[in-house]
Amino acid sequence: MEQESNNKNNNNHIEDEDNEKPDHSELEQSSTIQKKQRLMPKRGEYRMRAHINPLNDTPFPYPLNPDYVNWKIHYPKFFDGTDEENQKVFCNTNEHPQTYDEEVNSLYNGLQGAQPVFLDIGCGFGGLVFNLAKNFPEKLVLGLEIRDKLVNYVSEKIKALRIESPDHKYNNAACIRTNAMRHIIQYFRKGTIEKMFFCFADPHFKKSNHRRRIINTGFLSEYAFLLKPKGRIYCITDVEDLHNWQEEHLAKHRMFRKLSEEELVGDICVQLIQDSTEEGQKVTRNGGKKWTCVFERV
Repeated sequence: MEQESNNKNNNNHIEDEDNEKPDHSELEQSSTIQKKQRLMPKRGEYRMRAHINPLNDTPFPYPLNPDYVNWKIHYPKFFDGTDEENQKVFCNTNEHPQTYDEEVNSLYNGLQGAQPVFLDIGCGFGGLVFNLAKNFPEKLVLGLEIRDKLVNYVSEKIKALRIESPDHKYNNAACIRTNAMRHIIQYFRKGTIEKMFFCFADPHFKKSNHRRRIINTGFLSEYAFLLKPKGRIYCITDVEDLHNWQEEHLAKHRMFRKLSEEELVGDICVQLIQDSTEEGQKVTRNGGKKWTCVFERV
């Protein structure tokens, strides 16, 4: 009896030890979560002041013309790039520099190969860039932003999403630091862009600063030059005065015509500009109103 009792105690002790063994699947899951948390940038660490004068001199590199832009470094998988190349960040900031020193092989500069066709001008934290990339996986989406911290955030988030995504999503998303008002024409060729987005642009309320508004007569001619026939410009703002300004200037320009609500039925981009950006979500939370307009290049 005493031996049986000892055996039972020993068995119980063995069972207890077995119960205390770590669950490898739980450890792996925890390790994966920690890795994802390390990869994904935290938005709060990248905030900076909202306004930069776009008419100031440009303190960072920019290309002489589209022949000097290498799209392969931004979208490696669309040029048979390796996984290692796909996880590198080049976005024209101090942390992730790039150069435009020499002409690029025509396969990489868009003359023969792929190039961006959706542009989010002033992309901020990149909400629209991510949603466009997800909804249009075959289209190359590019965010243009002048504030370096925001560009770093978007680019590092794209890198993290590329690594984490099991089905290779977000290979078609990229972001670069540039001043679109000064240099957009130096990145893209005539008639190559399908859609341009201007979401919650700086209203520049003072009359003396209206020339800094991104929708302006001279800039519209450049946008018309870059857009394909029937390419679209999407504008959204929570400032009624800015909306009226944008709509008036676009309507006056002979290369654009306003699209009616009937013509916009089925255009998912109209919904995306409402809900995808950080600014748009903030307006929704505060119960504010948003004004939108969409124009087509004729």
